[in-house]
Amino acid sequence: MNKLNISLLVVFFFANEVFAADVQWETLSVEDGFTTQRKVVPGSDMFAFRGEMVTDISIAELMTVFLDTERRKDWVDKFQSSNDLSIDGEFEKTYYIRFDLPFPITDRDYVLNAVGKVDEANRVVTTHIKSVDHDKKPADDCCVRANALGTFYRFAQLPNGKTKLEVEVHTDPKGNLPSWLVNVIQKSWPRKTLQALVREARKDVPKHTTFAHWDAPALSPTLIAKEPKEEPATAAVEEAQGEASVESTEAPAAN
Repeated sequence: MNKLNISLLVVFFFANEVFAADVQWETLSVEDGFTTQRKVVPGSDMFAFRGEMVTDISIAELMTVFLDTERRKDWVDKFQSSNDLSIDGEFEKTYYIRFDLPFPITDRDYVLNAVGKVDEANRVVTTHIKSVDHDKKPADDCCVRANALGTFYRFAQLPNGKTKLEVEVHTDPKGNLPSWLVNVIQKSWPRKTLQALVREARKDVPKHTTFAHWDAPALSPTLIAKEPKEEPATAAVEEAQGEASVESTEAPAAN
């Protein structure tokens, strides 16, 4: 096969990857009880990635770590610094976070808005996170201001007392990083993130008072948490792209 034919095959392959809007989640690995998947996002060179696992740690213990600003450093991969910019409710905040990347890559930072929702009946907690602008933290020379197009966490108590954890992420780190390298790096992010969260929650931490009563074995087996109908990471990207086309502006520059 000559070089021209090989080039055409490569172009054809990647064109199908990028433009197939109906592509479903592709399972990349199932290892040690952790499932890693990816999905093409139309209009983006970066895949969306997701991961899921089940742990014997309670939601109350997980939320104690997950919602604590001071504990981000204990489980967020490549964490450098972070601070809350505004608290808009018990489960909504806007915060700044910086990631320490190895030389010669410039550090990345984000200004993120996180909105949590609590489904008391089914004992499910979800959190949507996306990049926003905030006058308390404009971009500066320390970092490249990256864009979290959509990050989604879901924690669900199961009838057997265990907890199912899920995370989706789709982010553009901006700068001069090639998309293939970004995809390689982000592929491992869901696994590192959720496993580190579980590891920290195994330590001697208090149970978050809002969810402590969920540990009681009163959940009916018929209330096993269902998969979300929406696809949060990709849905957030499509929404951002629609707003950008209307306003003719670039979208504003993960946990």
